[in-house]
Amino acid sequence: MDQIQKKMSIRFARSLSFPLPTPAKSRSTYQNRSLTLPPRLHPLVTQIETDIQSLRSWQQNPNSSSGNNSPSWIADGLSRIDHLHSSFSDLLNHPQSQNPLRLRRSIWADRLLEDSLRFADAHGCFRSAIIALNDHLSAARAAMRRRDDAALASASRQQKKTEKQLLRLAADARSIGRSGTALSAADAELAGLAHEVTVATAAASAAVFAGIAMLASAAVAGLSAVGLSPKCLVGTMLWRSAAFKKRVEEEGERWREKAMEKMEAVEKSISELEVWSHRVFRRMLNTRVFLLNAQTPILGNERFLR
Repeated sequence: MDQIQKKMSIRFARSLSFPLPTPAKSRSTYQNRSLTLPPRLHPLVTQIETDIQSLRSWQQNPNSSSGNNSPSWIADGLSRIDHLHSSFSDLLNHPQSQNPLRLRRSIWADRLLEDSLRFADAHGCFRSAIIALNDHLSAARAAMRRRDDAALASASRQQKKTEKQLLRLAADARSIGRSGTALSAADAELAGLAHEVTVATAAASAAVFAGIAMLASAAVAGLSAVGLSPKCLVGTMLWRSAAFKKRVEEEGERWREKAMEKMEAVEKSISELEVWSHRVFRRMLNTRVFLLNAQTPILGNERFLR
């Protein structure tokens, strides 16, 4: 009996087990992916991971004081997009990254080429829109200075058109990179990283475009509020005393001066954003040209074989 109990205790002791602690996900999918890429590409991949995380952090944490229509917040987003695509350009220009693009025609490379065209087109239209926005603000400020209500109303209408255009651009940008493609084992690592860059850029670009649209909407609201000139106010109150009319005129003048100062500040901010928008547009255009040049020999060989 003692021997049986001893054997049972040994069996029970051996059957005891404890669940292994779940390892923390300390590495992102990019870091795991980088382990299978050539060692020389690891620093470039790590930098791209950092840039993507920075871009997502920017989008999730807008400026607490002025929200996601602050010119400084928008400029910060454009600078992070530019930084990400600078790192991505370094990766694409690396000889070990060019082989998948140059040596064979792949679905993901075609998709990347198409997405680069859409990004270049979107940021080109965005740059044109903010230039137009600045022109409309300048025209509105001049109309306020001249007390020209008709010109002010015209500027307000143009502002609304620009706002709608920017919102359409935001919707189009948000859709870039949504369609997935089947990948071969040879293309999975680089193609997966390129897809993550595309998705992050699409989301950030949409946020930038929508942010400028909100800025335009605020400017339109300001113009509409100021559109009722002191002259009109005085005209509706002719029966009031002269002292009251004078006070209304003085109040309207202070109102107009504050509105003009605000619009001038927005104009200056948009001029700074124009510099960043041009820089990002050139970056997208250069990526597009590089991808076209990378695939040109392939297209030429295909035509020759036919």
